[in-house]
Amino acid sequence: MIHLIVGDAAAENLKAAFELDENLRGEVLVLKDTLGIGPIATDEKGHDGVRTVFWKGLLGEDAEDSMEEHAIKKIITKAQEAEEPVCLWLAPCVSDVCAYYYLLTQFKEYPGMFHTINIDSLPFFNEKGALFYPKNFGEVLPKEFVKTKRLLKEVSPADYETEWETWEALQAENAMVRVHKGGRDIESADETYFDNTLYHTVNKEPQRGSKIVRQALGKIEQTVSDVFLYHRLKQMASNGQIICDQEKPKNLEKAN
Repeated sequence: MIHLIVGDAAAENLKAAFELDENLRGEVLVLKDTLGIGPIATDEKGHDGVRTVFWKGLLGEDAEDSMEEHAIKKIITKAQEAEEPVCLWLAPCVSDVCAYYYLLTQFKEYPGMFHTINIDSLPFFNEKGALFYPKNFGEVLPKEFVKTKRLLKEVSPADYETEWETWEALQAENAMVRVHKGGRDIESADETYFDNTLYHTVNKEPQRGSKIVRQALGKIEQTVSDVFLYHRLKQMASNGQIICDQEKPKNLEKAN
């Protein structure tokens, strides 16, 4: 089996699970792009080009090029040659669900190849032995991965028929933020979607922007990049919603 999984932490847990169950072993393609934020409508630059431009706008020229579409096409070719299934590990978060809809457009011409392991609404044990409902596979212990293989499900022709146009609709909206509303329900939102949480995390006393972002992430249930939240903080300072000490630009406080 060839595995597709979102995020480095989730991939490390999956690879550790291989040591516990030989039947899980397979090539792993880590999907590093966070499709819950940023433009997704394609132009002459294509999907990878549009996403690379977006991330370089946030991270600068040191940002890695987005080459996921190219890598996925290579995986499809390899799966055809080896007659292996490809499985997306699907957790109930915006990054995974958006990846699912995007991947439907890539696998539509290859019936029977694309599979998922979906853990939505399923409980798992944490390190202390307590049950919880993970939002992403980075929270799932390797030994718990082993239990999920029975959830492997082929994406059926009916699934393609009812869901493959979802990504096209999201592209048409091309919002800066996408929000997971439960299940496989994704809604587009304005780039200011997280601003209220950020604003109410800022105190009257000066704080470092990195601390504000960390605290805000603890309040936000959506999967979102800390880099994007810091970008929004800078925009809020530029708009006068919060005050930024220009001599110490990392110190921020409420404007009123």
